[in-house]
Amino acid sequence: MSELITRQGTIYYEVTGNGPSVLFLHSALTDHRQWRDQVNALSPSYRCITYDLLGSGLSDNAPDDYDPTDTLLALLDHLKVDRVALVGSSMGGSISIHAATRYPGRIQSIVLMGTGLFGFQPVLNTPEPTIYREYEAALANHDIDRLVDLAEAIWLIGIGGREEHVPKPYRELFRLMYREFLKNHGEFPQYRDMDDTGATRNLNMPVMVVVGDHDTAFCLAVANYFEQTLPGVNIIRMPGVAHFPNLSKPQVVNELLLEWLKKNNE
Repeated sequence: MSELITRQGTIYYEVTGNGPSVLFLHSALTDHRQWRDQVNALSPSYRCITYDLLGSGLSDNAPDDYDPTDTLLALLDHLKVDRVALVGSSMGGSISIHAATRYPGRIQSIVLMGTGLFGFQPVLNTPEPTIYREYEAALANHDIDRLVDLAEAIWLIGIGGREEHVPKPYRELFRLMYREFLKNHGEFPQYRDMDDTGATRNLNMPVMVVVGDHDTAFCLAVANYFEQTLPGVNIIRMPGVAHFPNLSKPQVVNELLLEWLKKNNE
């Protein structure tokens, strides 16, 4: 990996392959390794960029009250990338959307997987599963073993999902990444207050949203919001999948990305 010193801290990144640039943004629970299968599949035809967000992986801890798209832009400038396709998971999806609202001329297309949306506060009419309270209690006690088990159950397998629907190597990778996050960083970054709910209506680049039917109620609501407010958005709903489509069905996601990029980024 290479490192880049930014005004907010040092980030670690990797560049693999040649061709049109695709930048992958990982979730809050993982790091750049979340995308290893996609990088292997796409790098023969694309320049694949992955990096550890501040507060994750090998990158520095994040400062308080900062905008994560500042470091994203710094990396694009450092690599001399004028226009890029963004692929974001969960928090990485929220950052991708925010980048598109700030720098629309730099973003060629966006793929969002189990995405969040800064500022989005839906009214959820379903009761909160008790496992969420168990997770909050484990967070308060910093019980790493319990947190890893619960995170796998909530986000990787999903409420109502089945363990066998996620290949064992990807379950092990997820557990490793989250355990290392808890040991090395421990707390999620505190970003500047941002609200992109209105701005998404004006996104003028192609957008695809991939969401699993076992994802959280919040992420399902985000996907529905995009479907209702963004003309031309491509919504892909994946059965038997929770919050991480690229870990549950990597080959399906690889094929989706290759088809999408061939249509929108060449």
